[in-house]
Amino acid sequence: MPSARLQQRIDPMLRKDAEMILQTQGIKPSQAILLFYTEVKRRGGLPFTPTPVQPSEIPNAKLRRDLQDAKRGRGIERFTDKAALMDSLHSL
Repeated sequence: MPSARLQQRIDPMLRKDAEMILQTQGIKPSQAILLFYTEVKRRGGLPFTPTPVQPSEIPNAKLRRDLQDAKRGRGIERFTDKAALMDSLHSL
């Protein structure tokens, strides 16, 4: 059967933690993805009920404001060359 390549970015810590759990069950990451997709097809949706988002997973109010400000360009320092960037980083 022909196969298609699936490529997705994922948080490195999430990947590490999940793969450690899968390894204890003898499941390779590629097998887990195939199992997941197979169950989605069989059930016509997610094969589980997602757990509620934990408060620790939600940015706090200050971080949300800072992210919004950054999107608007507030508080963003721009550099014209690598040396200026590196100087700024070293001064932190």
